[in-house]
Amino acid sequence: MSKPEFWLALVSVENIGPKKVKLLLNRFGTIEQIFLADIVDIASLPKFNPLLASRILQAGKDIHKFRHQFEFLKGKEIKLLCLNDADYPDLLKKIPNPPPVLCKKGSMDLVPDKSVAIVGTRTPTAQGILTAVKISSEFASAGFTIVSGLAKGIDTAAHFGALEANGTTIGVLGCPLWTVYPKENRYLAKRICDNGMLLSEHPFPAKPTSANLISRNRIISGLSICVIVIETDVDGGAIRTVQFAQKQGRKCYVYNWQKEHSMNSGNRWLIANGAQGISLSELPNLIDRLKKQEVVNSNKDNQMTLF
Repeated sequence: MSKPEFWLALVSVENIGPKKVKLLLNRFGTIEQIFLADIVDIASLPKFNPLLASRILQAGKDIHKFRHQFEFLKGKEIKLLCLNDADYPDLLKKIPNPPPVLCKKGSMDLVPDKSVAIVGTRTPTAQGILTAVKISSEFASAGFTIVSGLAKGIDTAAHFGALEANGTTIGVLGCPLWTVYPKENRYLAKRICDNGMLLSEHPFPAKPTSANLISRNRIISGLSICVIVIETDVDGGAIRTVQFAQKQGRKCYVYNWQKEHSMNSGNRWLIANGAQGISLSELPNLIDRLKKQEVVNSNKDNQMTLF
């Protein structure tokens, strides 16, 4: 395994994302070799330039700063998972743009292969909350780990449903783990750590901006064998999660509300575009099918065409 401070150094560089990290690793082999490379060799890579190459090499010269950051994370009981580590989530590693580093906090050592994402609006109806708790509890009782985004509304209900069933759950944040967002969910975050884990791709200070929260959604779907949408409007973040899931080859299921409401307009749109609608009565069969599913679906087998 590579020393984590080299990974921290690389992801600290402005305009370095998962795809560029992959290009660097494919060219130079290991994270350490990147910082030993010649500036011309780095700059000649696709989508690189001399300025970006110089920033990378400068970060390598400042490696002591990143050792301090690594110790800071340890002091906060946050473990760093790097892309080449054995305990980096296997399903997530297979998506097109996996986070080069993940910050982890909690009692769970590894992300289970049988994880299900449950997502939806931050402003659900009362029936939406009850449905999220019910579906989450059923899956957790069947041995699945529930993945969601710790947001208000459906995410919160999904996490609570798993916990009330004495199951495990994973909260994926769009900000660093030492600054839980939203603040109202600090207690929930602690309970999740006791029965699962919190994850974030932010080892440095970062605000929960719209861009960071959207980017977080690809991790939620990437950790899971499928995504279940409980309640969302057509502009909701859950729609973005479904779009990420489609690119990643994950199947998506949508709760099929019998009564139309503005908060389930996104559900109707997804079903109209090929997502499979489900009801509470169909849960046992769906759970049995997913228990038998050994690999995620390929893109060609997915149901939707949302792009």
